Amino acid sequence: MWQVATATGWTIDYILHKVNYQTLIMMLSDAPRYIEKRNSKPDAGTSAEDEANEIAGFFRSNLSQ
Repeated sequence: MWQVATATGWTIDYILHKVNYQTLIMMLSDAPRYIEKRNSKPDAGTSAEDEANEIAGFFRSNLSQ
């Protein structure tokens, strides 16, 4: 979450209470990232649905704290 705050200049409070959840998901899915190649075996990668579920789980776990 702090990555979004750093990139946009928004506060964590603003992100949690004023920004639409779908907007956050789109911002995070568009963000550049490094995907490490695993072993020597070709990796099919993760699907967009898997990535979205992982992101949603991250937000759910941080909101419950």
